[in-house]
Amino acid sequence: MGALEFLCDARFHRSFLLRPNEAAGRSKPLRVSYADYGDRHSDAVVLVCGALMATRFTYATLDGLAKAFNVRIIHPNRPGIGGSDQVDLHQRIATWLEMVPQLLSHLGVSHIAVASHSGGVIYALNTILTYPQLLHPVTPYATFFAPWVHHSHSGVPHLRATELLPATIVGRFAALVRFLNSNVAPIAGLSTGLVHGIKESLHHTIPDPAPLPVTPPNTMSRTASIASSCQRALLDIEDPKVVEELRRLIVEYLFAEGIDGISDDAKLFLRKPTSLPWCSTKAVWSDFDDAVPLLSKMTKEGDDSALGARKWRVDAFHAETDHMVGEKGREWFDNCWKLSHSTANSPGADTEDQGMGWESLEYKSHVVPASGHDYVMDPAFGAAERWLESVREAFPSPAEV
Repeated sequence: MGALEFLCDARFHRSFLLRPNEAAGRSKPLRVSYADYGDRHSDAVVLVCGALMATRFTYATLDGLAKAFNVRIIHPNRPGIGGSDQVDLHQRIATWLEMVPQLLSHLGVSHIAVASHSGGVIYALNTILTYPQLLHPVTPYATFFAPWVHHSHSGVPHLRATELLPATIVGRFAALVRFLNSNVAPIAGLSTGLVHGIKESLHHTIPDPAPLPVTPPNTMSRTASIASSCQRALLDIEDPKVVEELRRLIVEYLFAEGIDGISDDAKLFLRKPTSLPWCSTKAVWSDFDDAVPLLSKMTKEGDDSALGARKWRVDAFHAETDHMVGEKGREWFDNCWKLSHSTANSPGADTEDQGMGWESLEYKSHVVPASGHDYVMDPAFGAAERWLESVREAFPSPAEV
């Protein structure tokens, strides 16, 4: 199967209508576009919250791997991206939270695992904190790939430089990358473009390549995976020509649809203005060091609620080299999960696979060798395979529970 035929599959071009909501000032239905791929007959369903500019096509190369593990992937476009209608900046998170249960009901999905890439962690945590009942009733599971950390914690120099940019400049990010893609040179850049697209544009250059989940040419050799034969039957991602065509088409499709919501996500991730909240009014938190204790409290209280006793599992897969988060940002994110009553691994434990846990929640931090921020989900680095295996394990058969 060629790249064009693969991306034209109806599984990547689905949509549904979100009901009108007069309380939110929306008198008409709102269209939401999404992709629904992998094993669409599986009960092991994962909701993906993508990175900046990560349209519903971005992680499509995980299709074969997901089928091999009998996992279904649902990836909605956020408002103003792809075929999803635009909403006001301050309604983005609320609209996402309104959309999630309606989409799952539309698809007949009862429970999900949650996964995010980069800034998608903001949407993922809001989903988990607002709808804990949507995760598995016995083995709830969430995964964060290269989780975004605000530069006030990471100290990444080129991100700190964005403090000098007014919100109006950041708000024109989508128009900027569209202009560069059409008039200067095609881009393949997504989350990298968040900063470099803004900063470098001041020097009349283009943003760096985007985080499509396909390993850049000549960066590393692929090793055979459990899904190799299945992937080849669907899309030969071992063929450099197919990979190049796929990357080109994903970017072409990105700009053929709506991208205005990308500017709003850029402002949200950078907190432009600083008063812009990362949460909804349903579960109030300021930053991840607030959200984690809130989740801990929720899991503890859940043991005595109708949800029953649940053992939450949370994995973070950090890139070995991360220009967007940095080592300091990675450590800060991991430390958010080290509550006073948590227990870390014993001395001498593998520092690339550190676990922290308490009675109702276990957090594990993994560093993915040779990976970068944009490509950490690429199947070649192994983290995607570990993730999908864990998703499958989080949905045991009734006999296993």
